[in-house]
Amino acid sequence: SSVGIVTPIMPFVVENLGLSPGQYGLVVSAFALAKMVGNVPAAIAVEYHGRKPYLVYSLSVIALGVGGIGFATQFEHLYTCRLLTGLGVAALSTAATLTMSDISTPRNRATTMAPIMSAFSAGTALGPAMGGLLADSVGISPTFYLVGCSYMGLTVVNHMLLTETKVQPILFPWQQLEREHQQQRRQQQQQQHEQTSNKHKQNKKYHDASSSSISSSFQNIQNATQNALGQWIPLLKDDRVRNVVIMNGFYWFSLAGSQLTLLPLMLTNPHGLALTATSVGKVYMGMSLVQVLGNPTLAKFVDMYLGKGPAIVGGCTLISSAMLVLPYACEYSSSIPDHGDLSMLAYTLGIWALGSTMLSTAPVAYISDTVEESKRAQAIALLRTMGDVGFLLGASTTGALADWTGGNLDLAMQSSAGLLCTATTWFASRQYYTYYANHTDATKSKE
Repeated sequence: SSVGIVTPIMPFVVENLGLSPGQYGLVVSAFALAKMVGNVPAAIAVEYHGRKPYLVYSLSVIALGVGGIGFATQFEHLYTCRLLTGLGVAALSTAATLTMSDISTPRNRATTMAPIMSAFSAGTALGPAMGGLLADSVGISPTFYLVGCSYMGLTVVNHMLLTETKVQPILFPWQQLEREHQQQRRQQQQQQHEQTSNKHKQNKKYHDASSSSISSSFQNIQNATQNALGQWIPLLKDDRVRNVVIMNGFYWFSLAGSQLTLLPLMLTNPHGLALTATSVGKVYMGMSLVQVLGNPTLAKFVDMYLGKGPAIVGGCTLISSAMLVLPYACEYSSSIPDHGDLSMLAYTLGIWALGSTMLSTAPVAYISDTVEESKRAQAIALLRTMGDVGFLLGASTTGALADWTGGNLDLAMQSSAGLLCTATTWFASRQYYTYYANHTDATKSKE
């Protein structure tokens, strides 16, 4: 819900700060920049220390980023807050994805991941309506303060309820210190009869061992980072991995430029639809409801019948089609007095949401099925990093294109649609080629 609450308010933050579409694109891309930088360290840290710590601590970082938006008075403040939020989400999303991978198999992986997407969509369905009402009633800044506090509350809840799914995670240095400290206290209670001088020697030995443990831990993380980056080259030699990674980058390029940058501006454009925060919240709530209702059914259909590759092609085709039609839908709705007929806009965004639902778990499930378990964490990190590169370039490039064309949001939206359509056609052809090549090799081996 906290994510959804923020969504309909951001266009009004941009308006209050007097930002251009290009600057808003940079704000959106700041989130991706931080995620891109944080993905590899997050994947290593989650493998090293386990899933639960990052399902807990990352929420505190997100709380600072989101709550800080309420204090933003200029572009630099807003940009910094989005960087903080991106770093937190990098850790949170990696930990959540690997938790689902830990408890699933290739035959049910998309189905197992579907509840996370459904829960996320349920929150984003309820959140926009709440966000619009809060912004119109208590104001924009207090709404961000409330959202930041909700993330802090969720930190406490996760700490109390979640369990670790990784076998034998390595403790953080401070956790190791605490464990050693507890052991030391038990030894001291058993050895109270010993002389004070002996106790001082034991304490000195304890502190020396603790310092050595911390130094060793950071050295291990540094070495692991270098090893992780080195694993990406062999992964990219696999056609299936390379194809889905590239496709994911183009998808996020288009999504960041269209849904996250242009769509909010088009809905709140004072010369067009000029929707209020509450109305924008209802629009996003409707899109999220489609995902909530469709995620379990479509995920099961993808696992059992369609397949992950065709799901990616089908989802991107629906999204690019909706992006292409959206400017005409907005023009039609804004031409009607008092915007009394939003049916065409609703149908268009419904198709968009259906495509997003089909695509929600497919790329991660696809790459999880493709690589062996020992390489899965880095394969997912590679997939997410390419998505963040697309996100970073898409938001900033699309915003700059809108500025360059004199604020022509329609042209920028249709350019994103054309790019996604082209990338989808390429991915579909590569899927067919890979399948045909494998089928031919299998036939020759039998002969």
